[in-house]
Amino acid sequence: MCVSRLTVAAAVTALVAGTPALADVTPQQVWDELQGYLESFGYEVTARETTDGDRLVVTPLSIAMPMPEDNGSGVFEIGEMILEPTGDGSVSVRLPETMPIMVKVDPKDEESIDMALDYHARDFALTVSGDPGDLTYDFAATSLGIELVRLIVDGETIPPEGARFDASTGPVDGDARVVHRDGGRDITQTVSLGDLTYDLMFDDPESRSAGTLSGTLTGLHSATEADVPDAPATGDAAMRLSNTSEFGAGSSRFSFSEDGKTATGETSSEGGRIAVKLSGDDLAYDVAADGVNWAMTSGDLPFPVSASMDEMRFNLAMPTGVSETPEDAALGVTLGGLTLSDGVWSIFDPKGVMPRDPATVVLDLTAKVTPLVDFTNPEAMAGFEMLGKEPAELNALTLRNLTVEAVGASLTGEGAFTFDNSDKTTFDGVPRPEGQLDLSLTGANALMDRLIELGAIEEREAMGARMMLGMFAVPGDEPDSLTSTLEVNDKGQVLANGQRIR
Repeated sequence: MCVSRLTVAAAVTALVAGTPALADVTPQQVWDELQGYLESFGYEVTARETTDGDRLVVTPLSIAMPMPEDNGSGVFEIGEMILEPTGDGSVSVRLPETMPIMVKVDPKDEESIDMALDYHARDFALTVSGDPGDLTYDFAATSLGIELVRLIVDGETIPPEGARFDASTGPVDGDARVVHRDGGRDITQTVSLGDLTYDLMFDDPESRSAGTLSGTLTGLHSATEADVPDAPATGDAAMRLSNTSEFGAGSSRFSFSEDGKTATGETSSEGGRIAVKLSGDDLAYDVAADGVNWAMTSGDLPFPVSASMDEMRFNLAMPTGVSETPEDAALGVTLGGLTLSDGVWSIFDPKGVMPRDPATVVLDLTAKVTPLVDFTNPEAMAGFEMLGKEPAELNALTLRNLTVEAVGASLTGEGAFTFDNSDKTTFDGVPRPEGQLDLSLTGANALMDRLIELGAIEEREAMGARMMLGMFAVPGDEPDSLTSTLEVNDKGQVLANGQRIR
């Protein structure tokens, strides 16, 4: 986390930009804005300012970030920053092509780590225009990258053949706008990062383990809107952030070994996106990837295995701050068009009894919850855990879509429930639900017949499963189909298709 934030600090002096303005701005005003911006994130900025004609030279420039609970620190040494008027009312900012980053991690009762990295900004150009309350940053670079230079673990220096890491992306081109408001800054940024390449390796003879990972990701593009307070804050005054990042085709190769056993493989995808929204009160993620493929060979497996998926998606939305009223939450997972290689199928279906059509799993939930603790506060969370308290109350839950399609069978469902948190006796410690769940199942009998043929279950076990389904479901309109309506009423009674079962 510290390395990531320091990398951001490296780019902050460059990668905050916006829409061109017409007013003049001076080098001193630009530096004052950059320094204030960094300090608003909690960075410690150390620098000496000198003037050389109409130029402002900031050197040596150091940006530090202490880690939580005194577990270490990270320092980004920019060295020299030169700010110079361009003659058209804007300011050019020049940075060294290579800037060192020093990271020290010293957690209690764990290994200490000292790491030196180089941050590369090749052919970097930054121009700032506007006025001190409304600045625009236009930037470009052939590439931006980071490289491991030195690694020390518990006082022992790891040689270059024991650890390697480097990553770079480019060409880079972007712009952003920073506008002052009462108590903070509004930032709008777009940046094209080109193609990302990465390469890492470790080799630990003592533990007899080693590994490599390398890959590429093409067409990176990011758009960000943020409201940043003038000082680090939480709750209503905390930073608000919305970011959407998109990427094109990517691929990777890996190799890992331990105790003489080696696994190698590769992955690829056609593209995807990552969206994040963060405020003092809620958090949301939405991650998607298309055309995903995996392939692996391992000494623990008698043959190579592979799988592919047309679509992968995960989304999560949840409140993070304490609230006296129910707040929105959501959870979604989609695994669409999953196909396994014949090698995987042969493990449990060597005779080809099961249909091998692509499988799909979809889960789409929304909810109302009342958070009783600040989820961003580790101490408050730990306190609730020690007291055995629930961190939130579940007030309502809606199943918008449940779909499971695999091996010739299909299960679908939808429903909605509310929960009475004042009644935890009817269902033994669980808030009493009230609502209805509708389910539909096709192909269940054919699936059980195939499982019997495979020898996975016995006839008597299938008979018991069919009797159980008969208790909770009724025949549907299509052959080998069942439907079921499960209801919990306001008295806590549970009914299946109108028949009380509890």
